Amino acid sequence: MGKKKYITFHYKNRLLSKYIIKDEEILNKGNELILKGLRKNHSLKKIIIVMKGFVEAFHHRRINKLKVSSEDHMHFVASLLGLMKLKQLQEDEQTGYIITKYKSITKI
Repeated sequence: MGKKKYITFHYKNRLLSKYIIKDEEILNKGNELILKGLRKNHSLKKIIIVMKGFVEAFHHRRINKLKVSSEDHMHFVASLLGLMKLKQLQEDEQTGYIITKYKSITKI
């Protein structure tokens, strides 16, 4: 069993999603989303448009403190990683993900 880590996802210089993970399997979500769309005979151009739209909508909801579901978080992660995989988003200091060590807090 691997050590726990945090993975945080940033978009337009905002922390939008954060998970505790044991392995880095979550990084495959973008590939899975792209393949799922292609298997349904959607064009790559259409898949990119939908992913960009979802990332923007999720960003809007988070900055305006609107409710988002855990399923929306996973779709955001998959869309963000998919766009990075297809080189539609550049990972930089404002957009991307960071994996850090997990520190548990002991309550006294």
